[in-house]
Amino acid sequence: MEHREIPFWLTIFHNRLDKFLFQYFESIPLSLIQRLIRQYKIKINNKKSKANSDLKKGDIIFIYYNFEFKNQKNFTIKISEDFRKSLRKKIIFENNDFIIINKLRGYSVQRGSKVRVSLKDYYESLLRYPLYIVHRLDKDTSGLMIFTKSRLAASGISKLFLSNKIHKYYLAKTRKSFKKQSGILVNVNNENKLLKLFYRKINSTKDEHLYLIKLLTGRKHQIRLQFFLNDNPIIGDKKFSQDKNKNLSLSAVSIHFYYLNKFYKFNLNLNEID
Repeated sequence: MEHREIPFWLTIFHNRLDKFLFQYFESIPLSLIQRLIRQYKIKINNKKSKANSDLKKGDIIFIYYNFEFKNQKNFTIKISEDFRKSLRKKIIFENNDFIIINKLRGYSVQRGSKVRVSLKDYYESLLRYPLYIVHRLDKDTSGLMIFTKSRLAASGISKLFLSNKIHKYYLAKTRKSFKKQSGILVNVNNENKLLKLFYRKINSTKDEHLYLIKLLTGRKHQIRLQFFLNDNPIIGDKKFSQDKNKNLSLSAVSIHFYYLNKFYKFNLNLNEID
């Protein structure tokens, strides 16, 4: 019988088996969790357990039941078979806690006043379980992005972002060139908030220059804005400049971090950039 394994790690949450799972799965009734424990479809370290059994760090919860398909919201967004294949192909990595995707350019990550269906909606419909947003990429930006599979994982990874323990790198193309091969750009936005990023030129042709970028502060549209403010707008940027290129030449190409004492590193090759 297929099963799912969940490591117990966040001791700030309930360490009682049924209460922990009630928090881990957002919309699963506690009564169902307790019934499954009584039926031995939920076990600690694959041994029979009780609802009030205490979890210890390092314990593995074995679940012989598919919560997501049977109990989460109804995913009814229609997706063509070709688009389904394209979405699936863009999944770089998946485990019990999160997925890493190579985000398609031109899709908003979440719904808004002008966005009825988001990329998150499409992936939930494809995968048939809820996803949680822990960071964002602009609609016109492509590249690596994390969705988590539970509130518990979202809480843990969000804390890594807030403490700058998740490292992301971008590639951007411009028509002009900075005077220096590498450096730090410092500006303020119209809300008088500090903008700061590191850049390094890694390739040049007669018409284009390719830059590797690491954000040192996190602001909305920051890379596009800072390159524009420093008279070197990104190719395809139509928010701050009126570049004629159809697509924005900005992609998140590398992300690495430690999560649950394990190191994760993901990189896109140039031919994988949308």
